[in-house]
Amino acid sequence: MMHERFKSLFYEREPEVHTELSSIVQEEFSNFRDLGGLPAGTGRSFRPGMVFRTQALTSPSTKTSHALAALGLTNLVDLRMDHERLRLPVELPFDVTYVIADVAGNLSGNGAAAAGAAMSVTANSNRDFIAPVAPTGGKDMMMDTYRKFVEAPSARAGYAVYVRSIIETDGATAVFCAAGKDRTGWAAAFLQSFIGVEDSLVMAAYTDSNEKLVKRYAQATQDVRSSGGDVDAFLALINSHPDYLDAAFAHVKSQYGDIEGYLVEGLGLSTQELAALESRLVS
Repeated sequence: MMHERFKSLFYEREPEVHTELSSIVQEEFSNFRDLGGLPAGTGRSFRPGMVFRTQALTSPSTKTSHALAALGLTNLVDLRMDHERLRLPVELPFDVTYVIADVAGNLSGNGAAAAGAAMSVTANSNRDFIAPVAPTGGKDMMMDTYRKFVEAPSARAGYAVYVRSIIETDGATAVFCAAGKDRTGWAAAFLQSFIGVEDSLVMAAYTDSNEKLVKRYAQATQDVRSSGGDVDAFLALINSHPDYLDAAFAHVKSQYGDIEGYLVEGLGLSTQELAALESRLVS
């Protein structure tokens, strides 16, 4: 396990190593990236190398596993539902703490479940599993799903586990769902917002999933089109649309006032925990 102080010095002195290691992981898991490195107010930034977001790290190659270990990864937070974890288990060949934080347990039957199904890659295959029929509702359904990321009991409990796991670990954390787009997108966005990253940068980091995943879903989209399926409904599932994240932040404002209120009143975190989180993530 890499000590916190040593880890910080490692990234300050060797940023090119950090970039190279991340690139190795991205060759296999295209939506893997660091939440850090963004400015977070005057003289502040989100410390790099502390929290990574990704799609599910299923069956990584030896080369990728070595890169993840070298990045100081000691903590995995899995936001997926029970059946997703059983179907596509995550196992890394080095010492790591595996944390289950099922944020969608109360969301079955809506966008989170459908998107998870559409974005789960079958074992030993690069082909995507496509739900037989894309659910109706499109963007409206997905916006409602993001509001539920804020309000649903399972989501509040799961995201609280996620935040506390970051506070408690000595190494780096990787948080993921199926494709690392929706459940993980909100996990990344509210953390960056809490640290003080500008709204436009939070949104740009969120929508970057569209570019990261475009190759992964090109054939799947074509399959839906060729089969006469509802392409617009399918695209609503696989896209990271700004309206989705806006819906979540608007719901936070209406229910809790701001992100800090959401973390305290919604997730049940103490002011001491928020101070510890900020200390860990701000440089």
